[in-house]
Amino acid sequence: MATVLQPPALDRTSGTSGLNRIVASAFGVRLVSDVHERLPRLGVRPWLDAKRRERLHRIRASGLLFIHVPKNAGTSISDRLYGAQTKHASAIYYARTAPDLLALPSFAIVRDPIERFVSAYRYARSGGTRHRRISQPFAERYAGFRGIDDAIDHLASARSAFDIDHVFRPQAWYLLDARGQPAIDRLLPYERLNEIGRVLGRADLADLPQFNRCDTPCELPGRAQLEFLRRFYARDFELRERALANRTALPV
Repeated sequence: MATVLQPPALDRTSGTSGLNRIVASAFGVRLVSDVHERLPRLGVRPWLDAKRRERLHRIRASGLLFIHVPKNAGTSISDRLYGAQTKHASAIYYARTAPDLLALPSFAIVRDPIERFVSAYRYARSGGTRHRRISQPFAERYAGFRGIDDAIDHLASARSAFDIDHVFRPQAWYLLDARGQPAIDRLLPYERLNEIGRVLGRADLADLPQFNRCDTPCELPGRAQLEFLRRFYARDFELRERALANRTALPV
């Protein structure tokens, strides 16, 4: 029987206060919600509160698992597909907490890593949008970014994905299993969002609304910065090529 760890009750209204800070630090993470991602990577099944159980129930009822990678139009898709947000849970999380969900048809959106980074950088500096804000433990630092170099320094100094907010984490972190292999049936290119409903046979995914969109112009990475980003997001480039080649993506 899998070990199930039940954490103490947490105050989820403040990501940096009191017990939250202590619990997150004890597990080597900045976000208290990441405790549920850290434990599966340690081979431990975390205890699920009522909200998490409800999210899993909504996925089962839908019959379709969507892995929500941040900055890839996931808010719109989750809202339409489940009537609620599934949060940024990884395939490894699902494998440990609800392995039956990985047996469902599954899909995820894969975006050009550089384009996604620029979107995340813009989002981070502005503190988020009216629909969703940057997580409190990272908000002050991100608001203080003076340029892309500051964001890259942040990524370069991270010991693991847990040291950076979800918007900057590699897409591969969400989509690969414990062996480093894609855990999702279909990887859909971001550019083909308007085809999701037709391809999946889901009328509820047609004409998706746009949340967390920001049209504010900002700087673009220079040559040296692009070289770092290509290394940092190397697996993401592989996943994007896989999606574009339709090897695990949409049927032609």
